[in-house]
Amino acid sequence: MEFRNFLLAALAPEDVEALTPDLREVSLARTQVLYEPGAAAELIYFPSSACISVVEVLQDSRAVETATIGRESATALLDVMLQTPVSTRMFVQIAGSAVTLPAAAYRARLVESPSLLQLSHLHLRAVVRQAEIAVACNISHPADARLVRWLLMTEDRTGSASFPLTQEYMAVMTGVQRTTVSAMAASMKKAGLIDYQRGNITVVDQPGMRARACECYALMEDQFKSLRR
Repeated sequence: MEFRNFLLAALAPEDVEALTPDLREVSLARTQVLYEPGAAAELIYFPSSACISVVEVLQDSRAVETATIGRESATALLDVMLQTPVSTRMFVQIAGSAVTLPAAAYRARLVESPSLLQLSHLHLRAVVRQAEIAVACNISHPADARLVRWLLMTEDRTGSASFPLTQEYMAVMTGVQRTTVSAMAASMKKAGLIDYQRGNITVVDQPGMRARACECYALMEDQFKSLRR
């Protein structure tokens, strides 16, 4: 059985055999909420082409994005392993496919499989490292370099050079106003790096985009690639 999700693709053959009866392929719609804060994570979602937004809900009801999850990862994995409530809201940012697995089946296999436990720990370490790099990037690098990094990462996480992404959401991703994002996107389009129309982004010149990205993209890409092994 072949998987587009890197975590599933890294499973040992015996773990694939044990978990396959419980795996289900699903389609996820844009804005579909997968978890609310305080809920039990009864299903794990392993995105294949969908992209999931992780947001922190503040006391004044504002929602701030803290991470995205694509085919390199899975949702609520640590909460599933610890059997703790989900602390964030997770919803579908970009519609697409995913594979689901009941949390109970994953935990049961963890008890029986040292290989799955080790893979889970290595995976979580890589995800934490990505988060650490993102914090440093948001503090240290200009908005245009951060936007390029986000677009390249979204391409990685969806597995497609073309994906729906509004200027409003790009503003959230980079922490700047929409007018600033509009100017940056127009500049990249004029340079032939991207095409942008009707809320859809296409990465046209990936080498050119990589040249414009800050150093953090390469560092995060290394973590991204490590999840495939």
